Formats: sequence, structure tokens, C-alpha cells
Amino acid sequence: MWRRSMWRRSIAVGVTAVVLFGLGGAFGAAPGAWQAEPAYAQGDPLVRSIEQAQTRLRDVPGDWTTWAALGGAYVERARITGDPGYYTRAEGALRESLRLHPAGPAADGTATGADTGSGNHGALTGLGALANARHDFAQAERLARQAIAVNPFSADAYGVLTDALTQLGRPAEATDAAQRMLDLRPGLPALSRAAYDLEQHGRVDEARTLWTQALATAIAPADLAFVHHQLGDLAWHGGDLDAAHAAYRAGLAADAGYLPLRHGLARVDAASGRTPEALAGYAALTAASPTPSLLVEHALLLRSLGRAAEAEAQLTLAQAALDLLATGGGGDDLAAAELALAHGDHATAVRLATAEWRRRKHTDVADTLAWALHQAGRSAEALPLAKAATALGARSALHAYHLGMIELALGDRIAARRDLARALDLNPHFSPVDAPAAARALASAGAR
Repeated sequence: MWRRSMWRRSIAVGVTAVVLFGLGGAFGAAPGAWQAEPAYAQGDPLVRSIEQAQTRLRDVPGDWTTWAALGGAYVERARITGDPGYYTRAEGALRESLRLHPAGPAADGTATGADTGSGNHGALTGLGALANARHDFAQAERLARQAIAVNPFSADAYGVLTDALTQLGRPAEATDAAQRMLDLRPGLPALSRAAYDLEQHGRVDEARTLWTQALATAIAPADLAFVHHQLGDLAWHGGDLDAAHAAYRAGLAADAGYLPLRHGLARVDAASGRTPEALAGYAALTAASPTPSLLVEHALLLRSLGRAAEAEAQLTLAQAALDLLATGGGGDDLAAAELALAHGDHATAVRLATAEWRRRKHTDVADTLAWALHQAGRSAEALPLAKAATALGARSALHAYHLGMIELALGDRIAARRDLARALDLNPHFSPVDAPAAARALASAGAR
């Protein structure tokens, strides 16, 4: 399933130029956490700042603000690399910051050891970002609100709150939180959330305008790469392969090491028939960032090419990645449900997606649960969820395809033709497996 890009910029907490290094012993981090980063990463600004942070905290171990900033930035390192081991180190740093300097008042107004204004909102915000990364969105909301109680002017805390509310399926509250973040600090982190909020409501042209504005003000290579990636994704999801390719290439010219751009190019190559380039791109991506969703996507491409054994190997790696995520204190039942669907284990997919739906009412979860129910022969139960997945207005070819197929299974050929045609109009290349299936189903349902 090729959804909206999995690469989302996480919040940068506090001093963005400083990043967490490993912790040991009493700080609760994994053994060997002080070890150097791999040689291939040494040119990365994030990694360079890890080394600077190591020096700083060795010299001044009581610097609680740096511990908080480092913990939040280590969450970002986990997102980029796909290594959940960073989560444990991030939590160790953030807890150490709170040990050195208490949090301040809790979200319910009760005191926790510091007065408002002097509390450790940075550590709370970092823990909220970590909870988001671990898909504990309810906990992320609680921590973000506690951070805001300590410091009502923390744009970073509102960013964590926006992300949590978005994933919990509370779009009106997410919009308000994103607007508050924009009011407090109208920089790239706030613009990215506002643009994503617009996309979720189907307001793609306005989102593109925001990204174009952000591009005009971006200076740092990483920021330029990030914005080009978002513009490329907008073009990709709109079916414009040439514009997507150009945007991804422009981003790589700014920062050749930004992996999401490589992901975008691999999808474009696959859709354009450049199969060797696409396969090479996915192989490099999954080696550098073996996240479950990326591994499943690679497997589906291989399966579409008739390379079943190689696809199965990728699915095995995806399960291993999920297991590794669990050891780092995280979980991703949505990715696990998608993996079960790829295996054809529809009952397990229904169970996992149902558990995720109970936790959060996001459109992607509604869509996955609907598709799992449909695949399990329960299309009547699936239909309300498939409609819920499209109700907010997001322009998703995958969601439209799933809705159309469910309608077709229920005998509603008129609605099926409408939604299958919409999927192919939005992006005729949206999946190497599902896009051809959509075309076949539309032909069987009647002329487009």
C-alpha cells in the first residue's frame, strides 16, 4: 500500500543545533550508547552535533536544557534511520533532564516541583515527541498539554500536540493547534504542519502555496531538501511524474543524503517503467532505513514483477523491524496490519487494525481496517469505514480505490465506477499492484 509519504519531519526541541548522544548506566540507556556513529553518517549535520553534544555533556553533565534538547533530537535521528534503539537513548536523556530539573505543573494544574515559567517544558515536549514516534498518541497529547501548561508560548509543544491530535483523528483541534503554532513561530515546522492539515482537508493548492512560500525562505540544505520533498510528494500524489521527479532531484541537489527524496525517486522510477533503477533505489533505501512500511512497499513492487521469493524476504525483514520496534518500547499495529494484508492473513489484519482504530480515528487507520474487513469477506462492515477514510476530503487515490472496490463487492456499480475513476484520475500510478487492479475493476464495472 503506497500511502502518503511515511517520511514526516518530527519536531525539533529546544536547541536544534544539538543532538543526543548515547547514555549509559543510571541514565537507562542501552549499553554501548556512547559509541561513534557509522562512518557513512559522519558528514550528516545531525551526527556532527551529536559529537558536539557528547563533549558538552561530558564537561557539564548537569546541563538539563541540553539533555532535553538532545533527547528530542534523538527522536529525529530514530525517524531518519529507522533504528528504534535511539528511542531508548532519547528517553534516557529526557528523563535525566527531568531528574536534574523537574517538569513544573502538570496538565491538570497540580504542581510537580517547579513554578510555571521555570519548569522543564523542553523535556516534556521531547517526551511527547517520543510518544508520537512510538505511536502512543494519547500519551503524546497528555505530555504536550503538560508542556503547554508549563510554557503556554512553546511552539514546539504545540507542534507535538498538532501531530498527536492529527493521528488521533481530531482534525478540528489539530487545525487549532497548528494555527497556534504558526502564531507563535511561523517557521518551517509550523508551516509543514499547516500544509499537511490543508492536504488532509483536500486543499492541495493552498498546501502547495504554503510549501512554495517555505521554499522561498529556506536556506539550510536540510530545509531545502525537506521542502522539495514535500512539493515532490504533492506532485506524485497528483499523478504528475515529471514534476515529482524534478522536485526530488532539486532536493537532492541541496542535500544528497536526504533519504525521503530517494524514496520519491524510487516510486517515480517504478511508475515510469525504469524498473532496474527503482529496484536499486528500494534496495538502498531499505538497507539504510529498514522501516516496516518501506519494506512492505518494496515487497509489493517485487511481487508485481513476479519476484515472489525476494518479496517474501522483504516481508520477513518487515516483521523483524516490527519486533525491533517493540524492543525499543514502540509499536505500530497499522504497519503490522499492512504486513498481515501483504501475507494474505486477513483475520490478523482485521484484529490489528481494529486495535489501532480503538486507539485513534485517523483516516489511514479507517482505510486499512476497511480494506482488511473487505478482504476478509466483510464488505458491509467495511463500507462505513471506507467512507470515513474519505470524508475529510484528502485526495488519496488509495482510499478512493479501496472505497470503489468495496462498493463494487456490494453491488453498487454506479458508486464503484465513480470512486475507481477518481482513484485513477488522482494518480494512475498510485501502486504497482492496486493501480492496474483499479483499471481492471473499472472496466468490469462499466465504461470510465
